[in-house]
Amino acid sequence: MSLTKIQQVPVNVVGSSTFGRYPKISLEKTYNMFISDEWLINYAGFQKIVDILPGGTGEGRALYNSIRGGFLIAVVSSSVYKLGNNLLPEFIGNINTMTGEVIIDENLSNQICIVDGESAYIYNYVNNILTEQTITFLGNPIIPNYVCYHNTFFLIASSPVSDNSQNWYAFERDTDNTIKLNTQLSLQTKPDSAIAVKRLPGRGNHVLVIGTTVCEVWSQVGGEENYRRVQSFNIDNGCISISTIAASDEFICWLAKNENNSASILMTNGSSVERISSDGIDYLLSTLKHPEQSTAIFFRQDGHFFYQLTFFNPADNLTLFYDFNTKRFFHASDENLNFHPARQLVFFNDTTYFISLDDASIYNMSTEFVTYNYNLSPTTIGEMIPRIRICKAIREENSARFRIRMFTFWIEQGVNNYYLMPYPAHVCDGLLITQTGSHHIVTQKGDLILSQSGSCNSIFDIPRVDLSFSKNGNESFSNIVGNNLNPQGRYINQIRWWNFGQANELTIQLRFWGFQRFVAKDGVAEVIS
Repeated sequence: MSLTKIQQVPVNVVGSSTFGRYPKISLEKTYNMFISDEWLINYAGFQKIVDILPGGTGEGRALYNSIRGGFLIAVVSSSVYKLGNNLLPEFIGNINTMTGEVIIDENLSNQICIVDGESAYIYNYVNNILTEQTITFLGNPIIPNYVCYHNTFFLIASSPVSDNSQNWYAFERDTDNTIKLNTQLSLQTKPDSAIAVKRLPGRGNHVLVIGTTVCEVWSQVGGEENYRRVQSFNIDNGCISISTIAASDEFICWLAKNENNSASILMTNGSSVERISSDGIDYLLSTLKHPEQSTAIFFRQDGHFFYQLTFFNPADNLTLFYDFNTKRFFHASDENLNFHPARQLVFFNDTTYFISLDDASIYNMSTEFVTYNYNLSPTTIGEMIPRIRICKAIREENSARFRIRMFTFWIEQGVNNYYLMPYPAHVCDGLLITQTGSHHIVTQKGDLILSQSGSCNSIFDIPRVDLSFSKNGNESFSNIVGNNLNPQGRYINQIRWWNFGQANELTIQLRFWGFQRFVAKDGVAEVIS
């Protein structure tokens, strides 16, 4: 006589993107959500604030907050704009290039230096003049690749195609509209190109000189020598893309590699270095076709600090973000699960703004926004954000088969007023129908059943959670069965799915749809063995 054993097996609805080497090992991912107080909540949405050019055409290349000037500098395609507190763009001049990220910093002499990888420009905001600079060393032109202000100097790194690209330079104010060379320095640890210089947060006179395969710490000592390399420390990795270099108030992060190893994500405070990417992340990075076409931002929101890294080439099409609070990675995306459009983020007028990779517009980014709104009108609903959680697989240690009777998890319901919005009937793609084609197939509760690729993501849908599952090592997922969420005032906070059938492994995928916040906790599956 056999005995039926019912177990309550935990399901980690709250989790991050862990990147197993193969799907069989783990397909655990989280899109556009992160962990706060051991609950899964919304990552930030955004609202368009201003079109720099009519219709938002053009490439957003840079956004800089001038602390001394009290305004923003935005670069769109080849045009440079100044935006005051009212965020109305004022054209101030052109640069010679049309595409690629632009690096900006300012000194104490009303000068803002703009570097586009081919030339350097000085914008003096007192006389409102933008001037291209002619900078040379020993008669050879310097092709500037990166600029950073440090202790009265503009520190400019060389493009890898420059003559003597191992050199980096300290420039100082010459006239109101020009700069002049003060000191030339060179990478020493390896034969390499000095492609960026970044001041080390909280390290006073120290800067990090970044090459393609090595990084060195230099300290300003004054005199004719000006800067001297710190002999006791260097990092045996360089940078793949200078646009991924981002600094917080404590450390610098960047997408790194050297001559012996593929891409990883490193962090340094100037005295130690740490790899924050896991083995699975490093494998994912090694599969990218164009890792050099990337950008990154630091983003602080609701007590969490994020490093968001985007690979925008269509062959890669990926955005990851790392939460320093939980030390975990997550996915971010746009409404179509393509890369997130944020490039160069600033905090201005007590608000977080970014310029978009996709258009010539500036957006407000915050968890207060539950959609992606590409319309200037804040009353427009915007695009629904795909929020997805693929949980860890359920398996018996002895690989025995089991039956999944029920799955449930905690979720906040009844606190949002989405039913006050004009929701008409469902508009779904991929509905399953009967053999005769005359009726839709529904669950016992009357919910529509979708194919694996189907979706009900019209902006007019009632908020809900869709579930699908895999029993074949995450090679494919089942049809989708959705559960509508309760209207405002109905606070029942569990939703359930029944009768999953037999398997020897099961992976649950959840998709959260709706114009509202989502707050979810871990769940359980009733397993009969």
